[in-house]
Amino acid sequence: MEAISTVSDLEAPGIHDDPRSRAIEYPLPRSLGNCILIADFLSATECKALIAQAEARGFASAESDYPPSYRNNDRQVLDDPALAERLLRRLNEVCQGGAENLLDADQRTGWRLQGVNERLRLCRYRPGQQFRIHQDGVHHRGPDCRSMLTFMVYLTDGNEFEGGDTLFYGAGPAHGESADDIVARVRPRAGSLILFDHGVWHAGATVTRGTKYILRSDLLFHRTQGEDAEPIATAHHQGYIWALATLAGGGLASGGRDGNIRLWKADGTAIRTLTGHGQSVLGLADIGNGLLASISRDRTLRFWATASGRCLKTVTAHRAAALSIARLSDRLIATGGADHSIQLWSAQGERLRMLEGHQGWVWGLAALADDLLASASEDGSLRIWDLQRDQCIARRQTPHPMRTIDAHPEALATGDANGNVRLWAFDGERLVETASFTAHAAAVRRVRFLRDGRLATCGEDNCLRIWDIPSLALLHEDQRINFVTDVVELQGGATVSCGYDGELVWS
Repeated sequence: MEAISTVSDLEAPGIHDDPRSRAIEYPLPRSLGNCILIADFLSATECKALIAQAEARGFASAESDYPPSYRNNDRQVLDDPALAERLLRRLNEVCQGGAENLLDADQRTGWRLQGVNERLRLCRYRPGQQFRIHQDGVHHRGPDCRSMLTFMVYLTDGNEFEGGDTLFYGAGPAHGESADDIVARVRPRAGSLILFDHGVWHAGATVTRGTKYILRSDLLFHRTQGEDAEPIATAHHQGYIWALATLAGGGLASGGRDGNIRLWKADGTAIRTLTGHGQSVLGLADIGNGLLASISRDRTLRFWATASGRCLKTVTAHRAAALSIARLSDRLIATGGADHSIQLWSAQGERLRMLEGHQGWVWGLAALADDLLASASEDGSLRIWDLQRDQCIARRQTPHPMRTIDAHPEALATGDANGNVRLWAFDGERLVETASFTAHAAAVRRVRFLRDGRLATCGEDNCLRIWDIPSLALLHEDQRINFVTDVVELQGGATVSCGYDGELVWS
C-alpha cells in the first residue's frame, strides 16, 4: 500500500495532568521480555481526531500484503515525521528519566533511543476481523539503527467494542493459540500506549461487535560508538530471510525482508549484494544465461545479471504483493500474487498472459512436464494448468490454506497453514492424493524435493525436517530459534536453510 504523507497535531504539552501521575503497568513477566502499558498517553480528544483524520483518508484491506487467514483487518500507512516527533516528546514527558530507560539495562548497553518511526500504521478492526499470533518484525536502517520496541496506542475504549483484546503468549504458534497458552490479556483503553519487545508473541483477538482502532509504530535505537558498544553481530540479512534459489554455477541466492538479494558461493563466501527492491524479496529463480529473476512484496518482478549485479529490467508484476515465481522453460516464467492471479512472462520480462481461477493468494508455483503448471493457494486448492490452452485442467480442494508446493518427476508435494504435507500424483487428467501427514506443529513454509527420494519441509514451529519418500520416516531434524522459511540442496548434496533469524545455515 502506498504511504500517505500528512501532518497531524497533538495537543500542546501541559494541558494534561502531571505526566508523572499516569499509571504505568507491566502486563508480562519480565522473563518474557519488556512490556509496558502507559495509561492516558493520548487524550480522548486526540484519539478521536486521529480516527476522524484516518477515516477521511480512507482505509484499505490488508489483504494486498497479508494473507486473510493470518490477518484480515483494515489498514492505512502514514508517513508523518512531525507526528512521530511529537509522540517522542510526549513519551519523554511520561517516562521519568526519559524514554531511554524503557529497556532493561543490559539491552540499553550500546544503544541510544533515536525516535519513533515516522512510518505510522493506523489499523481498523470491524466485526470478524483479527490478527493471529505473531511477532513484530525488526525494522533496520543499516547496521547501526534498528527498531527494538513495538509502539502501539489504543484509540478506542474497550466498552465501544466486544472482543479485540491484545493477547500475549509464552511461546509461538507451534504451541497453539488456546486460552491455556495466554499469559496476559490487555483490554484496550482509549489513549493507552503499550510498548513491548518485537520478539514477544501476541495477537489481536477477533472483534465481535463495534470497531477498534489503533495507531502502530516502533521505537528506533541507534548503536553508540563508545566503549559500551556491543560487537556488531554478523547476519546474512538484516531481518528475516524469505527465499533461496540455487544458481547454475553451484552457488545460491537469498532474498530478505531488507529488500536485498545476496549471492553466495557454495562454501558460504559472499559474492555480492543486489539492491533495488523496496520491500521484502519473497521469491527467486535462476532463469538461465546468467540471469536471476526476483519477486517482492513491492509488487515488482526484476531481472538481474548475476555476474555484474546489475538490474536489467523492472516490471510491475501484480496488483498486490508478488509471492511466488517459477521458471517454466528457457522462454517462459510464471509469477503468483496476492491479487489471486498467475502471470506468465517471457524471459525478457514481457507480460504474455494471465491465468485466473484462484480465490486467494497464489503462494506457490511448480513447473511440470509437457507445458503444465501446478499452483497452490490460500483458498486451499491445488490446480493444474495447461499452458497451451491457458486452462485449469485439474483441481483438488483441501480444508486448509495452502502455503507451498514443489514438483518431482513422479509426484507433487504441498504444505498448508495447519502443518500438513500432502503428496499428489497427476495422471494427465486427475489429481490423486497419495499420502498425507502432519509434518509440523504450525504452518509449513516450504516443501522441497531433495535427491535420493527425500523431502525437506520448513515450518513455523522453528524446525527443518527431512523425510523419506515414500515411507514418510523422519530422517533428520534441525531446530532453529524462529521460523524456518526455505531450504535448498546444493550440487554437492549439502543443504542450506534460512529463516526469521536472518541467518543461512549450511548442513
